[in-house]
Amino acid sequence: MKVVDRHLLKELAKFVLIAVASLVVIYLLIDLFEELSYFTGRKTGLGVILLYYFYSLPSAVSLLYPVSLVLAVFMVYGQMTRHRELHALESSGVSILRLFVPAIALGLASVVLYLAANELITIPFNVRLTDLRRQKIERRQSSQLQRRQNLHFVGEEGRIFYIRELSSDGVMKDFSVSELGPDRRVRRRFDVREAIWRDRKWQARNVDVRTFDVLGNEALERKDSLELDMIRETPLDFASTSRPVDETSTRALRDFIGRMKRAGENVAKEEVEYYYRFSYSLIGLVVVLLGLPLSVRLRRGGVMFGLGLGLLLSFLYWGAIQTSRAFGTSHVISTALSAWLPNIVFGAIALVLVLNVDR
Repeated sequence: MKVVDRHLLKELAKFVLIAVASLVVIYLLIDLFEELSYFTGRKTGLGVILLYYFYSLPSAVSLLYPVSLVLAVFMVYGQMTRHRELHALESSGVSILRLFVPAIALGLASVVLYLAANELITIPFNVRLTDLRRQKIERRQSSQLQRRQNLHFVGEEGRIFYIRELSSDGVMKDFSVSELGPDRRVRRRFDVREAIWRDRKWQARNVDVRTFDVLGNEALERKDSLELDMIRETPLDFASTSRPVDETSTRALRDFIGRMKRAGENVAKEEVEYYYRFSYSLIGLVVVLLGLPLSVRLRRGGVMFGLGLGLLLSFLYWGAIQTSRAFGTSHVISTALSAWLPNIVFGAIALVLVLNVDR
């Protein structure tokens, strides 16, 4: 069986690579045709365009590798079924479930590879892609020196910042910091004309400190200068809020969700995306389990029919994922369930099909 296992694993890996390469090339070519006017309108050079799509590769691979896995399963096991190789192995006493082991092992490996690659490659490349688009193609101001306006930020211990203008080199202008009590009411608020990040602390000038008692009465104290030692966030922390979810590491996203929840903010969308990162890693394994029993039952229709069926399964799965995520974001179902529900449904179907494949 070791020889058979090595052969199956080799064939599966070969067809996965072929499928990934083919699908990614098609995907990026379609994107290139759609973005062609965007590039030509900004007189983008060929080298920048090539770099743009180099940085786009990890996201494309991450999106399309589950489809590639199911296509490889249908190709390898479908051919063995059509040529009656499976029947010969069954006649020699090898069960079909035993023959599924190499494919399942590949599906399990995809879980680990996705989790590692997403953190180490995909997210950093997404950041570089955005910076390339902003700085080299659109020729905007460098993100390190960019000024942003009307920023809402939730900091440590639930402090809420409303910043009129922020420069990532360490200057905040016209901002307020509200400290909330256990009842979610404002107990103290700092209204600051300007603060500068210096010696790892925020040095502020023209500060109004308002303190509120339990009845809501206000006590005002004005200071020409004040060291805001209660603010632990650095300019980099404030600047990182400009990054979308797909450019934020899992740890940073978890911390952001925690801060926002402590401040009473709605973070349903971010929570869905957080749980989705873990649930998506299992999609490769689930589609393999779905494809295996179907591929060996295709006595008729041939390999092309199996490939079509594999694509159909992938699109149905993807549609279920997007629908479930929308339900979670809109609070129809819990955020954790919305991320895991498609895996639960399709995983249960796959398990039933695998366990009944010999019948």
